[in-house]
Amino acid sequence: MALPATVGTAVPIALILEDGNELQFPQAEIYAQGATTPTATIDLGHKARGSYEADWTPIVVGTYRAVFITYADAGHTIENIVYSRAIEQVFVTVDSIDDLSAKIVRILGLVHENAFIDNTVHDAFGSLVAARVRLFDTKANVEAATDGGSETTGLLSTYEIESTFEANCRLGSYRMKKV
Repeated sequence: MALPATVGTAVPIALILEDGNELQFPQAEIYAQGATTPTATIDLGHKARGSYEADWTPIVVGTYRAVFITYADAGHTIENIVYSRAIEQVFVTVDSIDDLSAKIVRILGLVHENAFIDNTVHDAFGSLVAARVRLFDTKANVEAATDGGSETTGLLSTYEIESTFEANCRLGSYRMKKV
């Protein structure tokens, strides 16, 4: 199984001993992809019923492997061969899954899913020169939005539009910024 992680955020590294042994001293050696020496070595503390855990905070994006070795002594010199070595992959990214989900929702709004455009300003030729775009989480919330309103229920994000025209109805520039 693969463990997702984010740069700068502690991620729990965990091992469970099948027989529930609470008197062992497991370690996790963390290796960057392709590396032969560990980036970090973490002592796993006993939590409950043979479950051992400790936090590791990655500082660089990449794919890592956590190699678990169980020792019979606190000095980590005698490997307990009753327990097999185990391995788990850790995928470290800059953004968390929650951050990526929020960005995807905003992208859906920017393709006008549950979007409400208001506060429109037009020039003498009827061209749109300014507006506000609000993105909502549901159809019901976008339908409740009003022109010039300040509704916040289900509001995901707000953007301002500004545009300039070089000639009658000929777009010169268009800017849309998140507020």
